[in-house]
Amino acid sequence: MHSDGRKIRSLEVAERAQISRSTVSRVLSGDPRISEATRARVLAAADELGYQPNLIARGLKNQSTGIVGVVVTDLDNSYHAHALQLLIEKMGEKRLAPLVFAGNSVEGAESAIARLMSYQVDAVIALAAPFSQSIIAACRTGSKPLVLMNRHEGEESVSAVGGDGAAAGAMVADHLVARGARSFAFFGGDDSTKISMERQTGFADRLAAHSFSLGTVCTSRYSYDPARRAAVSVLSAAPDAVFCANDTLAMALADAARERDAGPPPMIVGYDNSALAARPLYDLTSVDQNLEEMTSRTVETALAMVFDSQAPTVRLTISPFLVERGSTRPRTS
Repeated sequence: MHSDGRKIRSLEVAERAQISRSTVSRVLSGDPRISEATRARVLAAADELGYQPNLIARGLKNQSTGIVGVVVTDLDNSYHAHALQLLIEKMGEKRLAPLVFAGNSVEGAESAIARLMSYQVDAVIALAAPFSQSIIAACRTGSKPLVLMNRHEGEESVSAVGGDGAAAGAMVADHLVARGARSFAFFGGDDSTKISMERQTGFADRLAAHSFSLGTVCTSRYSYDPARRAAVSVLSAAPDAVFCANDTLAMALADAARERDAGPPPMIVGYDNSALAARPLYDLTSVDQNLEEMTSRTVETALAMVFDSQAPTVRLTISPFLVERGSTRPRTS
């Protein structure tokens, strides 16, 4: 703002950066077609002048606000909370403003999408939601570009960025066999999606390639208390190693094993590499979905669709990696 109280205008930013006003507008709206050198030049000029774009006025003028709607489910899950935090950070880097709606079920996600349609958002990112056709249909009816941040096996016309559960399962099998495990269990999620099943299938198929079979399979809701109760069935089979569909299941299993006086606990692998996984109490080997890469590519995909309505559908699979910790040290009798 000027000393006399007048607001800095985008024209002044253009003059300071020695660039056109339209280019300034494209930079500040996050246009991915702008080079990094030009973007840095404009942002430096805007910072020097203290320029703050008026998103509401810009939206009334050209139907673009720089606001992206984000729908997220189950914020009690540390993975979802961390993913949302990273999404918000990535949007900030692109000068985008997130408008977040949370729902704890399919119905909640659908309701959040419906509410988003009444706001002037440029695009919608659905994070880790149990996706349904109604969510996709609502965005299409509202002409809002939609990116699903998770694997999606539905219609091909929807963009999605997700992890590779099958590759992760295979990676875990290789690790546990190399650690000396010879009997195996899978502790999966009792949900309506294919996510847990994909991880289980990748695990079982790679065990078969090592000439081993997957023995016990148990499921639970992705919540600590029911998982703690279901863990008894897993432990009663006395496997050498257990692959869990997320870290919450793995921690519930580890706690249940500590309370039993039945010899060494099994080797345990979780999924999501949550903040608690590294705590000494759990020291949990876990699959990291590479959220940094996943969130970056999700935001980039949404931006590309905003600036090009004819942009092709994108299906990106982000490769996971395994973080090895003490929970998979070979056990001694």
